[in-house]
Amino acid sequence: MSSSAATQAPIFAADHRSGIPVNVSHFIARRILVDKDRADRLSRPIVGIAVLGIVIGMAVMIITVAITTGFQQEVRAKVTGAGGHLQITSIRQTDPKETPRLAIDQAFYPWLDTVPGVSHIQVFATRPGIIETGEEIEGVMLKGVGADHDWGFMRKHLADGELPAIGDTTRPIDLLLSRYLGERLRIGVDDTITVYLVKGQDDIRPRKFRVSGLYETGLEQLDHQLVIVDIDHLQRFAQWGLKAEIRVSEDPLSDDILVEALAFGGDRIHDFTWLDADLHGPGPHRLALAPGTGTVLTVVVEDANNTLPDTAWVHVERPAIQDVNELVVQRGGSGGTHTRYCGGFEVELDRFEDLYAMDDLVYRDHLDLGLRSLSVRDRFPEIFAWLELLDTNVVVIIVLMIIVAIINMTSALLIIILERTPMIGVLKALGSSNGMVRRIFLIDAAYIMGIGILLGDLLGIGLCSLQEHFSIVRLPVQSYYVDAVPVDLAPGPILLLNIGTLVICVLALLIPSMLVSRIAPAKAIRFN
Repeated sequence: MSSSAATQAPIFAADHRSGIPVNVSHFIARRILVDKDRADRLSRPIVGIAVLGIVIGMAVMIITVAITTGFQQEVRAKVTGAGGHLQITSIRQTDPKETPRLAIDQAFYPWLDTVPGVSHIQVFATRPGIIETGEEIEGVMLKGVGADHDWGFMRKHLADGELPAIGDTTRPIDLLLSRYLGERLRIGVDDTITVYLVKGQDDIRPRKFRVSGLYETGLEQLDHQLVIVDIDHLQRFAQWGLKAEIRVSEDPLSDDILVEALAFGGDRIHDFTWLDADLHGPGPHRLALAPGTGTVLTVVVEDANNTLPDTAWVHVERPAIQDVNELVVQRGGSGGTHTRYCGGFEVELDRFEDLYAMDDLVYRDHLDLGLRSLSVRDRFPEIFAWLELLDTNVVVIIVLMIIVAIINMTSALLIIILERTPMIGVLKALGSSNGMVRRIFLIDAAYIMGIGILLGDLLGIGLCSLQEHFSIVRLPVQSYYVDAVPVDLAPGPILLLNIGTLVICVLALLIPSMLVSRIAPAKAIRFN
């Protein structure tokens, strides 16, 4: 075999401890790292400094990513938990504190939660209000919720008392207040307060409520104004539906009875339709009713605004006993159609990452004309702009840490190459190529970086685990929305950091490793 062919063929050696053939580059690289004589060499402290820099840099990157991700997830969970990922409201809504009416009977409700990606849908309504105590007044936003409301978020952030009973006739005036408003207005659990509901500029009506509990989320946009009540209070106050009644009385001048239809709510321009009776308009209508006979009257009330109609009926009977003049009246009806309206629908998704796609899907495939979907990003743009700015900070920190690691490893690699100049000369004299010699030192650098990355993982994950379990570092909730630094130790980002840092740094060391190609064998062997 010619000498040139021998030089180009793969060179293998045997590790005498294991007897397993190994690549010469790996063999020599490991020998350099475990060389006992390195204790007296200049490269030892340089390599130690480089490893320490990688450990600190890796730990800083892991802690930065974990805190940023945890913080973003915590704040997102708060803003979505209080109002859902999407809100479906009327396109006519102009005031974020006041929702126009929508019919609850929609094609997408309540089965929208069967769509893949949607976890829950619930009704809600909002209206501005004023809380008055003996000494203070405060403007708030009342949010009405129904029996389908998911209390998971508020249960987690309940600071005192209990959640309001929605639809419970034994506790019809329960109200959930924030701890901030409670301290500001000197209101505690079980206190009875007056809340003025505002409709337009002139219609302000007081309502009595009992504070069932106090919550604290840390979000100023919620804690400073949000008050939760039963949606029935807002439905009745707004008079979204129609309410029909029939008034029955006796004519004092004759034995006839007087029947009059009454209507409340809607646009107040009412139309009355009497069923099974030749009557027109609200009345009063005069009817003759002989003793021992009775009649049933039914009226349907509508308005010009396409409000859902309401029906009321009355059964009137005149006793057959001549000495008994009192009429026997039985009443009934649907009780009003206000319960069939809401201010909108809140939609909770399985994954925040699907927000844009699900927003487009819901709007395109499930909403009729006159409805719109509003994502949580549109409702809290300033919060999400701030969270996105944190991503920029993470990128800057990671780039700086990688640059520091590259500089440290470049210095260490150059020192190792200079120390091993005689060895490089010998290898070249024996026919080793520049590429093979470069691989030796790049493998050395990879081993050193691998040790630093693993130690950095242990340090960073260890510190994050301590914070996750013991909440050592606390934060002012008024400024940061959370009371302790949150962390998220997802394995995916940590693995990407490890692989990315190792690959980028090794590739960056290709340039300083080219120094070996400039070393001549004759001079290198005489190098001291």
